[in-house]
Amino acid sequence: MISRLIVILCLLWTFVVPWPCQAQTTALQRVRIAVSTATPHNTPLWVAKDKKIFEKYGVDVQMIFVGGGQLVAQMLAAGEIQVAANAPAALLGLVAGGEKIVMFLGVSNTSPFTLVTLPNIKNAADLRGKRLGTARFGGSSHLSALIALEHLGLNLKRDGIVLVQAGLDPERIAALEAKGLEAAMLQRLATKIMVAKGYTPLLNLNQAKIPYQNTVLAARRDFVTGRARLAESFTRAVVEGYGYVFNKENKQAVKEVIARNLRLPKADAAEDFYLEALEELDRKPYPTLEGTRTVIKYVAEQNPKVAGVKAEEMIDSTLLKNLENEGFFDRVYGGK
Repeated sequence: MISRLIVILCLLWTFVVPWPCQAQTTALQRVRIAVSTATPHNTPLWVAKDKKIFEKYGVDVQMIFVGGGQLVAQMLAAGEIQVAANAPAALLGLVAGGEKIVMFLGVSNTSPFTLVTLPNIKNAADLRGKRLGTARFGGSSHLSALIALEHLGLNLKRDGIVLVQAGLDPERIAALEAKGLEAAMLQRLATKIMVAKGYTPLLNLNQAKIPYQNTVLAARRDFVTGRARLAESFTRAVVEGYGYVFNKENKQAVKEVIARNLRLPKADAAEDFYLEALEELDRKPYPTLEGTRTVIKYVAEQNPKVAGVKAEEMIDSTLLKNLENEGFFDRVYGGK
């Protein structure tokens, strides 16, 4: 009789307040993601975290910043993180060595860099014998420099061009102004600043439409296939983050998120970064075969083992295709 009374009381309480006899909400599943650069094309990730979109889909995302793509790649291979927002170039050595790592979303499918030169350098021929600044060798700015030079018909050895590791955009700007460099690879805002001062934007790689896989979301294959439901929930949240970013009604909120993540003084200071994000992001963020082949080509010049890696084997678009087939993209964007 007493036990029956307890059951009845539990049933009554379920309509009033949470109680130990009531089933608890399913716990969020943890996903650790490492981001190697603080850059505007990560905005959908920041938005999905800030607006609790990950939680909406049952995912507890722990996002950490790790300086250097190589370190992020090693953490992924070691299982210390489940997802890496990273340059494919940093992953290729591990893949060539047998690591089962795949790219399942193309965060940035174009190079964000412009080759900016001193005001007196007006054409490709003027770059011969000059110094060109990039960030770390093997990173996106370095590969973008190699791509730009080839596109302009130049060759490092033949034309005596010296590549210099000159730090991030602020350091490269300072080196240009001090004439410690004659040219530098700069991103959107830095390019805008220098062009306003009379410097020459010799080649904008984004506008040139050169295939290049700049940044991806990558994971071990056993995460994408063995934990498919979690991987799909994570991807679903990221895509909804894209939808939030592309919705112009959210512009101010998106700028506020960017400002917080880039540690800007106020949201208005994020305007150029907001425009850069819109410029770089694709509404359907599939990793690209041609862009990945471009990366493999240039990395293989430094590491011949990479030449055997096939772009088709590095890319797994299953998660995105499933979402597209069910009409998720249409629902997220809603015609906006």
